[in-house]
Amino acid sequence: ITDPTEIQQKVIPLIKEGRDVIGVSKTGSGKTIAFGTPILGSLRPGQAIQALIIVPVRELAEQVGKELRKFSKNLRLKVAIVYGGVSLGPQTEQLRSSEIVVGTPGRLLDHLSRGSINLSHVRVVVLDEADKMATMGFIEDVQEILKETPSTRQTLLFGATISEDIARLRDHYMRSPVTIRAEHHVDQKLLDQYYYDVDMREKFSLLVHLLRKEKPTLAII
Repeated sequence: ITDPTEIQQKVIPLIKEGRDVIGVSKTGSGKTIAFGTPILGSLRPGQAIQALIIVPVRELAEQVGKELRKFSKNLRLKVAIVYGGVSLGPQTEQLRSSEIVVGTPGRLLDHLSRGSINLSHVRVVVLDEADKMATMGFIEDVQEILKETPSTRQTLLFGATISEDIARLRDHYMRSPVTIRAEHHVDQKLLDQYYYDVDMREKFSLLVHLLRKEKPTLAII
């Protein structure tokens, strides 16, 4: 990476200093690298779970977990990804040998209740997309999880907004946090929008045609 995003430029030095940080930025602003790279640089292989990343949904758990696995492949650090809707057994096996855990609140509580996860050595907790966790009603679950981690931990909170629930988390579980705000919206000068008015039966063939014609390197459909 030669040109870090705004949020990366602003929060990485603070995280490396050990500060608690609240990062307010939009989805897709490079938050995973912003918190992932300084965290990975501070962990030690083979010394229990040291970093916990809490996310609202399984899709984000997979996304963040896979990114961290990619970044850490040469550091001998293991990443466990835990979420509901799948068997507990394989996750329990991962948890026994991982230094980093990425998980959703409900499944993390499941593992805590079963004694299959030990958070007593956690040095840093990340609450990713905390505003979504608040709107989905997960704040009490997050509080229960935080109580199982050392009070000396570093806490990093990321979201697009700071609601009353997020403010309560800040006031009760963070130590003199620094709030960093990055650009919330893509500059409109960078956007061009087009639409095609087509028959429903022609949508798929038009999509294929556009992909072949435009050859996008990155696309969301």
